[in-house]
Amino acid sequence: MIISKKSVILILISVVLTNIMGMAFYSYLARYLIFLKADKITTQVIVTLFPLTSFIFPPLIGNLSDKYQKRTLLIIIGSLSLPLIFVFMHFIDNVILIVVFIFIYGFFLAFININFVLYQELVANDQSYISYFNSGIVLGWFIGAQLCGIFIDNFGIVNLFVFLFIFSVPNFIVILFLKEDRKKILDNYTNSVKSENEEEEIKLNEERKPRYKSIYFALFFRNYGIRPIMSILTILMAFHLSLDSEIGFLIGVNPLIQFFLMILMGKIISEYNLKSFMVIGYLLSGLTILGYIISTDFWHFFLFQVLVSFSYSMFWTSTHMYIAKNTTPVNKGKYIGYANSSFYLGSFVGGIFFSSLLVINPNYYISMIPLIIFPVISALIILFRFKNRNRDNN
Repeated sequence: MIISKKSVILILISVVLTNIMGMAFYSYLARYLIFLKADKITTQVIVTLFPLTSFIFPPLIGNLSDKYQKRTLLIIIGSLSLPLIFVFMHFIDNVILIVVFIFIYGFFLAFININFVLYQELVANDQSYISYFNSGIVLGWFIGAQLCGIFIDNFGIVNLFVFLFIFSVPNFIVILFLKEDRKKILDNYTNSVKSENEEEEIKLNEERKPRYKSIYFALFFRNYGIRPIMSILTILMAFHLSLDSEIGFLIGVNPLIQFFLMILMGKIISEYNLKSFMVIGYLLSGLTILGYIISTDFWHFFLFQVLVSFSYSMFWTSTHMYIAKNTTPVNKGKYIGYANSSFYLGSFVGGIFFSSLLVINPNYYISMIPLIIFPVISALIILFRFKNRNRDNN
C-alpha cells in the first residue's frame, strides 16, 4: 500500500535534482580546483577525499533519523543548506576553504539522503517503486553530466556553483511540500507483518535486521576495485579515441542505460533470486575492469560500458531489496547508512591504493591489473557468506 503518492512523487523529483547536482559537483570539481591554481597532486588528493564524506556521515544521520523519527525535518534541513553552501563556495577562491566546504556539503547531503529511507517506508518496501527511486538517481547523473557540460562551455568553470545553486533552489521548494505521517507508516508496517504471519508476535523494534554483514563487505571491495578506474576512464578512452564527442557519448550513455536497467531489475529480482544477481553483478564488475584494460576502440568501450551498467543495477538493486525487506521503520536509516558508508569507503580507500600503485608504476594499465581481484572477492563473499532466504529474523 502506498501511504502518500504525493510524497512519493515529490521525493522522486528531489532525487533527480539532487543527483544532477551530485554528478556535476563530482565530475567538474577537479577542473574547478585546477582553475583555482591547485597543482595536480593536491587536486587528486581532494578528489579522492570526496567519497570520504559519504562514508563518515550516513550512519550518524541514519541513526539520528531512526531515534527521533523526524525524517522530513532532516531532509528539509539538508535541502535548505545546499543553496547556502553553493553561494559561499562561489565566492571562495581558497583551496583549503573549498575542502572545508566539501565536508560540510557531504554532511548535509547525508541529511537529504534520508529521503531513500522515507521513500521505502512510504511505498511499503515495494521493489518496483524502489527501482523507480534508483532510476531517478541515474537519470540525475545523466542529466547532470550533460547539462553541466553545456553550462560550463557557455559560462565557464568559474560558474560551476551557480549551476549547482540553480538546481538546489527548486529542490528545496519541492521538499517543503513533503509530508510524513509516522503513525500511518508504523501502522502500515505492523499490518503488513501481521498479514504475512498471523501467528507472529509483532514487535516494532530492532529485532528485524539484516543478518548477513557480508553485503557491506561486498559493497566495499567492489568499489575498492572499480571506482578508481572510473575517475580516469576519460583518460583511458582518449588513448584510443580521437573525438571528444565519442568519449562524451560513452560516459553519458552509462547512466542512461542504467535508468532503464534499474526499472527492469525491479521487475525481475525477487527475494528468491537476489543472491544470484548479487554474485553475477559483482563478477561483471571484475570483467569490466579487464575490459577497460584491453579495449582499443569505440565498440570495445561501449560493450564494457553496457556491462558495468548491468553490474551496478544488479548488485545495487539486490542489496537494497534485501535491506528493505529485513529492516523496520525504527532501524531502516541505520542499515541503509551502513550500506552507503561501505560503498563510499571502498571508493576512498581504493583511490588511495590505486594512487599508490601509480607511484610505483605510472602506467595506468599495469596498475589496473591488481584491481580486477576485488570485485571477484565481493562475489565470493556473497557466494559463501550470504544465505538466500526469504526473510531473516533475529
